[in-house]
Amino acid sequence: MVRRAKDNRDVPKLYDRPQERICPRCVEVWQRCYPLWRKYIVFLSGRYLVISTGYRCPKPTCAWRERVYTSPEANRLTVRGSSFALEVSVQIGYWRFWQRWTVAQIHETLSVERRLPSSERAVLYLIGVFLGLLRCTYPLRWAEHAPYFQRHGMFLSIDALKPEKGNRALYVVRALKFGLVLHQVSLCSAAQATLQPRLLQPLESLGYRICGVVSDDEKALRLALAHRWPQVSHQTCQVHGLRDAATPLVQADQAFKKALKKAIRAPLYAVCRNLNRLAPDDPCLNVLHTYADLIRHTLTEGSQPPFDWGGLRVFQDLARLTASLTRNQEKGGIRSWLNCWPWRNATAPLLPAIGNSSANTAGCWSWSDGWIRRTSQASRVPRGGALKNGFRNSWRNWSGMPNGSLQM
Repeated sequence: MVRRAKDNRDVPKLYDRPQERICPRCVEVWQRCYPLWRKYIVFLSGRYLVISTGYRCPKPTCAWRERVYTSPEANRLTVRGSSFALEVSVQIGYWRFWQRWTVAQIHETLSVERRLPSSERAVLYLIGVFLGLLRCTYPLRWAEHAPYFQRHGMFLSIDALKPEKGNRALYVVRALKFGLVLHQVSLCSAAQATLQPRLLQPLESLGYRICGVVSDDEKALRLALAHRWPQVSHQTCQVHGLRDAATPLVQADQAFKKALKKAIRAPLYAVCRNLNRLAPDDPCLNVLHTYADLIRHTLTEGSQPPFDWGGLRVFQDLARLTASLTRNQEKGGIRSWLNCWPWRNATAPLLPAIGNSSANTAGCWSWSDGWIRRTSQASRVPRGGALKNGFRNSWRNWSGMPNGSLQM
């Protein structure tokens, strides 16, 4: 693929001149001599050709005659080697870390909505530039919050990142109220004798009063904190506590999700193979492909404990698809397959704790004695047959299709 050059014929120009226009030596008005550099820079408002112009004193007898003055603001528009202004990097950092946008969303916004020349690789590069700029602002943030720390003290948050057991662990200490990173250290050993001098002792050199510490339930860290700061209160992180408390629920939800996916995956693949045999002009093809794509997307659902359960979300998605297929069947728009979706039997081999569990919020259902009953009046899932038989009563033989039947 041949790379095309950019069309720079209609790019507007911006001239950066020094703010001072008078020579401080002989009080003469500076005279423009030559452009120091020119560069195409992408701003949030568009793409411009920025020209930095040099000035010097026109008086031949001036001692500073050979000095060339330029605008310092022009050199702060972008970082070296980049064609994007710093304001673009800051905006991308805000979208990524505050709005939680993906790289694809940021690229689409820049290229489609704002019509700026960009790529996903450029977005990743500018995210790195933003992180560097954010790190450079730490001295200013320290100076801003230093009076508060001197007056009220400091609450610490300590956490460790361990990619694999046996590797080095990265310990990060932050100010709990403002999120400032106070100290970070990579340690091979997480023993109490190592944590005290390497992790806790540098925090005392900051000169602020330690009022409290929040960390995970790591035993060595708790012992080190109790030995180093016996008068400082320690609290276990609530997220870690909830995760530990929800461990039985996580295991039950994973087993339930695995059983549902195992019951759905094989029939879904058979249905997709049969859909490929239909004629391209079949009126039911687009509708059935939509249902198949929705089911395929449901099989990729994940869990985010302790509040988001993947097994329940998969179950709710399948129940909504069942209700949709049932409504279509009642309207006479489609027929259904027989013995196609035995997912109602997926909960039979699970633990009794799963079979007797319930989720009674709006739009959720509970299952007991190995099967399901509807508990929400706001839900549109029909009682009895449709949900009890699952997809088995919703997807039967397509005996009435124009191009023949699809058997599974």
